[in-house]
Amino acid sequence: MENIEIRSVEIMSAGGQLGYSSRMLIDEDSTHYKQTVAVNQEKNSEYHKKTASQDWNNLIANIDLVAFKSAKEGKSVQPMDGIDIKIIVVSNSDTISKMNAYNNSEWKYIVEHVYQVKMNIDGERGNN
Repeated sequence: MENIEIRSVEIMSAGGQLGYSSRMLIDEDSTHYKQTVAVNQEKNSEYHKKTASQDWNNLIANIDLVAFKSAKEGKSVQPMDGIDIKIIVVSNSDTISKMNAYNNSEWKYIVEHVYQVKMNIDGERGNN
């Protein structure tokens, strides 16, 4: 796995009574974020930004693709008004996609770090 290079990390979320969906795609060069709330369009937001090299390096530094690939996906929580979360990691050799793998520490690590990047960007933009 020495020559495996992560190219991008994406998190997509969808569900809930408000018709919520979001997508955040981070690669070494750029970060793209879009949020849609069907019942309240004032909450919709979108931005595209250069990825800070520190954010990218912090994100990919500890991702274990073997552990992520072995994650067992959970069932959809949308029937209970929940929000499903899907992570897609693209490398130079593979694309791995996992949804609702809450019992996998690697899956949780990626979610936490991607949302930390979002919080950093929101703080810079004044959208706390």
